[in-house]
Amino acid sequence: MNTITINHISTARNAGIAREHDLCAYMGIERTTHDSTDYRTSSDICVGDRHISVKASAFTLMSGNMCEGEDTFEGIWNVYKRNTHSNEWAYVTEDYTVYMMNMAEFEKFLRTFGKTERESEKNGGQMKIRLRKESKKMLAWLAACAVAA
Repeated sequence: MNTITINHISTARNAGIAREHDLCAYMGIERTTHDSTDYRTSSDICVGDRHISVKASAFTLMSGNMCEGEDTFEGIWNVYKRNTHSNEWAYVTEDYTVYMMNMAEFEKFLRTFGKTERESEKNGGQMKIRLRKESKKMLAWLAACAVAA
């Protein structure tokens, strides 16, 4: 797991979108609107052979409607792993430290800090995986993994 530090320059109101825009700017990509493409066919950032999914505190892995009827952590993860277009994951912390992960590192992160929850009835009521809100424990875990890498 590698780390970089980026600057906060985005004016987006949503913190997750702002972090995505800020990482794009760091990588030389100008982005002013949210990339809401399907995780199965595109990634938040595509540069050469790098297909990066950008995540931030309390992210949802994917919409419950895309979980193909799975309702367990294992089942939902398997659907995501089988279908994702991404080959790298960037978790951007609240202080703009970016932890770049491969699939195995991202899976370990998700299994350590993720949980299943039900989407609202308005959004279909399906189960999905959500990462817990960023915490000191999570930041310490990330830092330790980055050092060990």
